[in-house]
Amino acid sequence: MKRTTIKDIASKLEISQSTVSRALSNHPDISERLKELVNLTAREMKYRPSLAALHLKRGTNKSIALIIPEVISFFYPSLIHGIEEVMHQQGYTLIILPTNDTLSREKESLEIAYDQDVAGVILALSKETSDLDHLTILQENNTPIILVDKVIPDAGYTCITIDDYKVSYQMVQYLYKIGCRTIAGLFGRSTLSITHYRYKGFLQALKDLGLNTNPSLSAFIENLQDVGPQVSLILNEYHPDGLYIMTDEIMFGVMPTLSKLKIKVPESISLMAISDGKYAPYMIPSVSHMKHDGYEMGSICAQKMIQYINAKKNNLPWKTAEHILMNTNIVLMESTR
Repeated sequence: MKRTTIKDIASKLEISQSTVSRALSNHPDISERLKELVNLTAREMKYRPSLAALHLKRGTNKSIALIIPEVISFFYPSLIHGIEEVMHQQGYTLIILPTNDTLSREKESLEIAYDQDVAGVILALSKETSDLDHLTILQENNTPIILVDKVIPDAGYTCITIDDYKVSYQMVQYLYKIGCRTIAGLFGRSTLSITHYRYKGFLQALKDLGLNTNPSLSAFIENLQDVGPQVSLILNEYHPDGLYIMTDEIMFGVMPTLSKLKIKVPESISLMAISDGKYAPYMIPSVSHMKHDGYEMGSICAQKMIQYINAKKNNLPWKTAEHILMNTNIVLMESTR
């Protein structure tokens, strides 16, 4: 069906397009009777104003672009919910652009955000992203940008993450506290900064506790189908009694592998994951985790973006990069002794 335009309404009522436009905008020069007629006709013809035209007229865009590796995941649905709820309350529309975890799609999404002249961009980097040169197009356009979860710290943009180093350090400390003395670690793609900081915290805790730091006790999972073989190799070779798991995705690969190998949890091995907390309680057994709340992160991210947009509108300072660290808390379940 053809979209109804101001021209169509003007043609039906046999008046000028400018008169229709002013009537729809409640202009004082237009009589109340004509305003009522124009608005009634617009409703009957299912007229909806062009967002692009409204942006041009108001000098603002009420859309925010959220660029993320994927929509269907263990963490991002909660993040989206937290962002969208705040944005909706503030009258903003959220445009979600998945990148399939590729740099090429990430660049394409940023160009779409630029073409749409969005009010701000929230970005979780792809696994292929190693620098932020492609953000220049938006930076030069004075568009607020916030990096979330998967970030490159100290790159001149506001970042919202958990303290990846500290969380990992604390998880190893807890596993040691409950008696684990050979602790293995399962991590994501080795090139990601999030993996770097989590592995660094994990390794430092092992060193400080005087535990085995053999690199072969750690595996970097490039593809989720590799989880089973990597876990089996470590378990059969080193027989760890503690297992650190970096993400929910890896956790989902670990649990059936342990079951297949008939390794009892927590009798033979205790394990702990960094998790959003939605799925860990439903594993068998339920998995103790350091809760990384996606909804809360999304909410804080959206609030910060609104703060930047409002500051920009009022010519107030807003470009100072911040690194906001989210709180985490340990949730003990059946997978630890």
